[in-house]
Amino acid sequence: MTTAATTDPDRARQLEAVLDAALNVLGARCDRMLGLDEWTALARTVAACQGQKTASYLTEDDLYAIAAREVAWSEATDGPVPRLEE
Repeated sequence: MTTAATTDPDRARQLEAVLDAALNVLGARCDRMLGLDEWTALARTVAACQGQKTASYLTEDDLYAIAAREVAWSEATDGPVPRLEE
């Protein structure tokens, strides 16, 4: 029996990205180093698989931290981040 996940190359790429991100998170945990970059990578890949925005899987504190520093972020695909007052 063939499932959509095994026949759809985009879905297979998404699942591979989720696995890669999960492995990175587990590795970071083992090294006692788990930061915003790892959480964002995992949130981004899970969001892509779920048809959601990355921001919906992050905390408000995470979003403020992303807004405060230069992180690769696309509001179109990742969602909005809070605007910081200058």
